[in-house]
Amino acid sequence: MTPNQRERGELRIWHYGLTARSWIVETELGENGAFFKRVVEQSGDPALDVGCGAGRLLAPFLQSGLDVDGSDYSADMLAVCREALQAAGLDADLYQQAMHELDLPRRYRTIYACGVVGLGGRKDLARRGFQRIRDHLRPGGVFVFDYQAPWNESGYWSGWVPERRRELPLDWFPPNRVEMPDGAELEDSVQIVSHDALEGVAVRAIRHRLYRDGALVEEDVHSMAMELYTTHELVLMLEAAGFGAIDIYGDYTDESATGDHENLVFVARR
Repeated sequence: MTPNQRERGELRIWHYGLTARSWIVETELGENGAFFKRVVEQSGDPALDVGCGAGRLLAPFLQSGLDVDGSDYSADMLAVCREALQAAGLDADLYQQAMHELDLPRRYRTIYACGVVGLGGRKDLARRGFQRIRDHLRPGGVFVFDYQAPWNESGYWSGWVPERRRELPLDWFPPNRVEMPDGAELEDSVQIVSHDALEGVAVRAIRHRLYRDGALVEEDVHSMAMELYTTHELVLMLEAAGFGAIDIYGDYTDESATGDHENLVFVARR
């Protein structure tokens, strides 16, 4: 059977839809979710989950009694999130808006963005997004987000040197295949497409293949652009947006970030 190429990524959304309820019921928050939850509890609600996706953090936060809204660029992801919340007996205001277009009726004590900053491929829109987030915070409110330090991943970091950039695009990486609840198998693979060193933007292709009884029945290929930042660049963006005190923690702990931490967590106060 000929694979069905889909531009909008319905296969990816289908995959998330199957797993959304299990995320809510079965999956622990993990170290990143636990860190963000602690910040919300300390800084106060109402809170906003920017880039909430299928509700991996939003749902357990709601279950714990926190007042949290969600926003996401993808209408499909919000539909999956809404369905999963309803199935769990939860409710939240969900908004289809990109971070740089936020225009919401509430103002928040805490806004968090988990795995969001650095996606999109437009640094000008990221700067605008920081400004929109600041405008949606109450005085003294907190914005917290994480960013994976690229310089501690040798394979990725070395791909930015000239001789490696000229080798792009690379072949697809070996795929990872998982069995879905209905017996089908979903295979994911990634391809490095390009590194724009001047703009600091990397492009990846992501491929999803669905197999039933060993036969390929659907395929979805889409691209993802990611921005490359230094720590000081992110701090300058926050300061330009009007944030005051800025703390940076390492690997979702209370330790101040160092160059050896894989994940940097920025906590900025309006």
